[in-house]
Amino acid sequence: MSTEVARKGGKVPLLVRTTSPTHFALALLAALGLQRIAPIPLPAQDSQQTIQVIGGLLAELGLAAAVVCFVLFAWRRTTFIPEGTPSRLVIQGPYRVSRNPMYVSLVLSYVGLAGVLLLPWALVLLPLPLLALQRVLIPFEEARLRAEFGRDYERYCQRVRRWL
Repeated sequence: MSTEVARKGGKVPLLVRTTSPTHFALALLAALGLQRIAPIPLPAQDSQQTIQVIGGLLAELGLAAAVVCFVLFAWRRTTFIPEGTPSRLVIQGPYRVSRNPMYVSLVLSYVGLAGVLLLPWALVLLPLPLLALQRVLIPFEEARLRAEFGRDYERYCQRVRRWL
């Protein structure tokens, strides 16, 4: 992707415009349908409650992490929309550990919901939204951040991993 597209808002890929929560929601909906028409067997009844409790905890952890990220973006008065133009680099809080804690929170929430809803198909489909993140959204955002913040963003990338 050219720096000019990233900076000036040229052609934004469809997967960026539809945003990552949409990709995860679509995968979850597909998992619901697949579990009804081609069910993957569930574990024994006594294990299901444990899976649901752990899933609930993961989903809540993911939601809490997302709220922290949104608050940081609001505090720094910059956009959290992937196709938006950032006005400031956010490197506080969970951004000291991961360059993409919002995406980590989405994965945690998705896996948690898969557990709560007892949807093994959701885990099978998880690579689809992850692929969209890894191949399209994150590279687009990184190009935009490099275009806006140059050397500051490069130094940040050297200190902090993309995921964890």
